[in-house]
Amino acid sequence: MSGYRGPGILRRHAIDNSCGDGAFLDEMVRRYSAEAVKAGYSGAELARDLGTYIHGLEIDGAETAKAAARIAETARRYGAAGVRWDVRCGNTLTETRYDGKMDFVLGNPPYVRVHHLADAYDAVKRYRFSRAGMTDIFITFYEIGLNMLRPGGTLGYITPSSLFHSGAAADLRRHLADGGLIRAVADLKHYQPFEATTYTAIMILRKGDPGRAASVRYFGYDPAGETERFVCRLTRGEFEIGGNFYFGPKRALARLGRILNVPARYPGLDVKNGFATLLDSFFIGDLPFSEYVIPVVKASTGRSSKCLFPYDRSGQPVPFARLGKNRLIAARYREYETRLRGRSLTDPDRWYGFGRTQGISDVYKRKYSVCPIIRTPEDLKITFCGEGVGVYGGLYILTDLDRRTIEDALLTEDFMEYVALLGKYKSGGYYTFSSKDLKRYLVWKLSETAGREPSAL
Repeated sequence: MSGYRGPGILRRHAIDNSCGDGAFLDEMVRRYSAEAVKAGYSGAELARDLGTYIHGLEIDGAETAKAAARIAETARRYGAAGVRWDVRCGNTLTETRYDGKMDFVLGNPPYVRVHHLADAYDAVKRYRFSRAGMTDIFITFYEIGLNMLRPGGTLGYITPSSLFHSGAAADLRRHLADGGLIRAVADLKHYQPFEATTYTAIMILRKGDPGRAASVRYFGYDPAGETERFVCRLTRGEFEIGGNFYFGPKRALARLGRILNVPARYPGLDVKNGFATLLDSFFIGDLPFSEYVIPVVKASTGRSSKCLFPYDRSGQPVPFARLGKNRLIAARYREYETRLRGRSLTDPDRWYGFGRTQGISDVYKRKYSVCPIIRTPEDLKITFCGEGVGVYGGLYILTDLDRRTIEDALLTEDFMEYVALLGKYKSGGYYTFSSKDLKRYLVWKLSETAGREPSAL
């Protein structure tokens, strides 16, 4: 996808700036050597070129040695021996000798949140796209890679797909879009090529000549055949929505834009997060008392249970002394007190209550629980929860609308397509979405069904 193939790669500089044990370098050497042999290079000429045009950087000395040995063996198979390799053990964060000299920057940069990089924190924060918030080092490597390219050069990285929507990558996205640098994207979606849990995409950038970047080639990926599958060309106006990047078929993106671009509300509708007790084993289950107990639904399963609810109808905490008048409740609190106080509490003085206040004030309202981790619409497990019923383990929709209306809006392929385009992947082929995501879709869908425009917030 980067174009590193064919006779055009001869006498073109290519680097993997985080080369590890040389997986990318080895393929670069193999391709360069094959083209050189076709062009009639002698072994000595090939050895000279490999030492001149193939470059590697790696911070781990043992990995650097493995990379050098690996590519040397590949070069020997093509008749090149004694190559003076430019594969260096060094810190890419501080290396500048390659700046403005590379025709290709190719590889798989590290993915590490900056707060895990005590020794490199200051070096990372010196880079333009890594200054804000808790950034990730892969964002820094985009800046380093672009610095290494000469005008007209190409960067090809395997990248976390969080690049498309994370707040930490906002400045980088703006730079890529403003400069017309993006040439192609292949979204691997749920397929994970590495043992790490990161979900990835392939991003191809071209430095300079922004006039040629009128559109981006978007590809899907076929894991079975290990090949990219062309889907369509997308303009910036199609794939950039609200400062984030979304990739998919044009028709689907157009509808996504309509959903996301309209701050809206619908009368009597809201979507919120369920209880966060931070100790469900204490509050929820087969309780040996009935006072201060309400029915509760676990949104992720739709199953009902009982919940100790130390709050009044207005959502205010019941005084602990009053709770303790119930002998069984008092005994339960004594047994769990240490664990209850050890939680990360919003209000330490309310140690006997839930860890967070979310969902408490809506117990005595009509609502529908919704599972926010789905693979098919049926996984939503929409469950009606009447007045006096709590919700935990997911989301709930506050509304007086009937169940049929809610199901007609959500148990559809349209909703599934929307969730997939948001790109919030979970293992096993599942997607997740937030309360805000769900509310946006519902407002759009219900307003469309009613034949009116959503009203602005």
